[in-house]
Amino acid sequence: MRGRPSQGQLSKGDQVEVKRSNGAYYTATELRSPSPCQKNMVFVEYQAVYEDDDVEGSKPFRGYVDLSHVRPSPPLELNRCFKHGDSVDAYWENGWRKGVVKEILENSKYVVCFNGDGDLVPKQEEECEIEQYNLRLHREWDDGSWVPPLTEPAKPYYAKNVDKSRKVKVKIVFGKRSAANATFQKGDEVEVTSEEEGFRGSWFTAVVVECIGNGKYIVEYLTLRTEQDLPLREEAEERHVRPRPPELLSSATFNLHEAVDAYYNDGWWVGKISRVLNGSKYAVYFSQSNEELEFDHSNLRIHQDWMNGKWTFASENASNILSYDIDMQEKSQPVVSNSIKLPQKMDVKGKRPPEKCPIGMQVEVKSDEQGYEGSWFSAVIVDSLGSDKYLVEYQTLKTEDQDALLREEAYASYIRPCPPQFQHAYPYKLLESVDAWYNEGWWTGRVVRVLTGSRYSVYFWTSNEELEFDHADLRPHLEWIDGKWVASTGAS
Repeated sequence: MRGRPSQGQLSKGDQVEVKRSNGAYYTATELRSPSPCQKNMVFVEYQAVYEDDDVEGSKPFRGYVDLSHVRPSPPLELNRCFKHGDSVDAYWENGWRKGVVKEILENSKYVVCFNGDGDLVPKQEEECEIEQYNLRLHREWDDGSWVPPLTEPAKPYYAKNVDKSRKVKVKIVFGKRSAANATFQKGDEVEVTSEEEGFRGSWFTAVVVECIGNGKYIVEYLTLRTEQDLPLREEAEERHVRPRPPELLSSATFNLHEAVDAYYNDGWWVGKISRVLNGSKYAVYFSQSNEELEFDHSNLRIHQDWMNGKWTFASENASNILSYDIDMQEKSQPVVSNSIKLPQKMDVKGKRPPEKCPIGMQVEVKSDEQGYEGSWFSAVIVDSLGSDKYLVEYQTLKTEDQDALLREEAYASYIRPCPPQFQHAYPYKLLESVDAWYNEGWWTGRVVRVLTGSRYSVYFWTSNEELEFDHADLRPHLEWIDGKWVASTGAS
């Protein structure tokens, strides 16, 4: 396992876990390797065990431990969901304790039973509620490898031909306690920027290792490594940290002057398309360094900004994103009546004046007709009728005789561009706002139950109904506000 020492190959600075008398594993840093006189002992400093836990400002505890009680720190496995009966390690009372998932609760919480496998864990079963980010699948360190084995994450396609990563000296800072009210929590996957000369305008993927208070964090980078080929850890201020942007499918082509992020030197760099070249290649200009470099289409992503706790991107980017490849499979139970007839006249009182829609533009059209509130239907602009009215042709709705696609007039305030397509690989959270594909359209609802088999129960407040959906039939809910797509950070 790359970057992880096996027993007998530990060296100074390695992140390890030490098994103590209560059977739990505690995170530590090796400060002194085994010596000829003490071949089976290493000197460590614990990250969450203090010389006197009752005294504020007490120093981290240091001491010699037997090498047989030391193992490498297992890598983080983000966004893993657990099921009833899973054997897990739970971070509880500053250490990792073995237990079993007994119950799945709301808000990404689990009931874990500590079943007495540790040396001094009470024989009577003990149950605790544990947050998802404080759980990991239980593994044993056996003869230099993990059991069950870890799967090495595939190197992203865009990283195949980038330059060698920069060399950075490791800087590890030990904090006293995690900040309870911090914006980011331990285990959150984030992106970190730098004001260091030569790196302005770049973002690097990392994981929050610890919240050290005063708006500061210890982060571990996923692509940057130390000179010892270990993951780089360093302190980062909150103003330099943001969540990972939602994964958007790139447009078929990027346009001249379009804002993009380019994957280069193990990070994402903000630039603009300066030239469109042949063979799905582009020249990108970086204003921070006054450079122009060439990139393949696969090494670019749509640029997004994290503003006021929400992701936004410009309307010119949104209008060029590929529309959803929607499964047109007929559904068995309708949310509303099967006879769909949208109103031709809609009340626009109090609506915001929208942007103009060119003929041929792929859009979504909503209806305020009773029983259809909160629904959006795919359409194409056929003609402009003046007075902010358009003739639209629906892509999934047909006329009553089923011989042709339905055409109707619609006010511009009821029309929006097609939302960007998300690659939503991770599970939806409880109470997260979503759009559900049902009855030939997208209906806005909220996840009220997370079921097994990647299924969810969604509540639609406009019709006061609750229905079950597969993961593939949901998309994150976005709002079109002031010419930009705005997404919330999770449950709303």
